[in-house]
Amino acid sequence: MEEWTPAKKWNPFNSNKLLAQVYRWRLIKRGHNIPQPALVTVDPINVCNLSCKWCNASFILNKRHSIIEKDVLLELADFLKEWQGSPKWQAGVEAVCIAGGGEPLLHPDIGSFIERCVANNIEVGVVTNGTYIDRFLEPLSLCTWVGVSVDAGSARTYFRMKGKDYFDKVCNNISMLHEFISSKPCRLGMNKPGYGISYKYLLYKDNINEVAKGAKIAAEIGCKNFHLRPAGISWDRLKSEDEPFFNENVKNKLAQELEQARKLETESFGVYGITHKFDSNLNKANNFTKCHAIFMTAVFMPPRNDQEKLCLGLCCDRRGDQSLEWSHTINELTEIESFWGSREHWNIFDSINLSQCPRCTYQPHNQIYEHVIENDSMTYKFI
Repeated sequence: MEEWTPAKKWNPFNSNKLLAQVYRWRLIKRGHNIPQPALVTVDPINVCNLSCKWCNASFILNKRHSIIEKDVLLELADFLKEWQGSPKWQAGVEAVCIAGGGEPLLHPDIGSFIERCVANNIEVGVVTNGTYIDRFLEPLSLCTWVGVSVDAGSARTYFRMKGKDYFDKVCNNISMLHEFISSKPCRLGMNKPGYGISYKYLLYKDNINEVAKGAKIAAEIGCKNFHLRPAGISWDRLKSEDEPFFNENVKNKLAQELEQARKLETESFGVYGITHKFDSNLNKANNFTKCHAIFMTAVFMPPRNDQEKLCLGLCCDRRGDQSLEWSHTINELTEIESFWGSREHWNIFDSINLSQCPRCTYQPHNQIYEHVIENDSMTYKFI
């Protein structure tokens, strides 16, 4: 089963783009200054208005109900611009993915954060459930991409999996955002494959039969991409739920659905299934030996207590796992620079037990580091 058609090879979901960071990542060495991440994730709020069956943030949503205050968000946007890392790599953080640990557009000041990041020449992408898009049309138009987690092709299936009857509202909001960016020059409306609105579809046991239907809706309401990937089991439930999540029958049915969905492809609309992070039946396959990704990206989350401004995590797949959070109470954001690449950072690296990880978002990062940088398996200097 192909992930995408040959004509759509150069797309935003192709992890081979990570090779562009090889010169930054080869500076990751124990005992050396290391570069700041090119991309960070910001979870502005630990609150959500849906209850998705597969939620990978349920642990932190049940434990913490807090937000990053507006002044701290704006300070963070300025810090990311100035964060230098290694003296050999003077570029600041280049991109921010606003996501959650919650629904980010529930934060009343998220628009101001987007605007400050963009003013600081930091590109922004937003992952949202879409229910509050209509409140933030202007700031969202400044983003490079907006991914809307719809995950269904009908209101009935949406309600069954998410617990709320918001399917029509979300689709209408996507259409509204599309009309807004079509009416004015803006970054989100630029004619590039990775820019624009994506209809995100997390494959689950109950929505496999609606993949083609979802893709049709995505094309009709103005999405640039239909992005499909399998759901998984969250890190805190790995021991209580049996894998595998999917089987051969699921894979075969999905292939049929994708065949129908791809008939909708045009130059301005693409259908992308993500399989390279999974095994042949779409289940977990973390094929690497160490997690160097904790030096390549970071997650800024709401504070754990009243004494800190925010919490620094190292993995978006294990939100709320304190073993992958900096234990220090952050009073000044510049303190993060002293942690990055420090002995404490490397101690976290050494302590990670990969058997406790769910399906890894950063598997390609780790494979590229091990095979391309450490072992030079591709002799990458010989272009």
